[in-house]
Amino acid sequence: MVCESHLQVAPDGRYSVTPDHPEDGKQKDPPRSSASAESVAFLLLAGVAVGLGFGAGVDWLLGTFPLFVVIGVFAGFALALYAVYLETK
Repeated sequence: MVCESHLQVAPDGRYSVTPDHPEDGKQKDPPRSSASAESVAFLLLAGVAVGLGFGAGVDWLLGTFPLFVVIGVFAGFALALYAVYLETK
């Protein structure tokens, strides 16, 4: 059923229905958050992976296996949290 407020009469006498959003005739998309869940998850996972990689590389060069892997993982996670903060700011 069409409301009478959406009906218009054309100059030749025909009726037409106006859309709910007459400026472009399309429904508006619902507002999205500034950072989708996928991008936040990717940033966190990538930050930990890059920190793990750098830590493992430094440990391989220096022969101190668990030390820089642990430091790299925590540093990567901290930098990823900062990247999420910047993206959602």
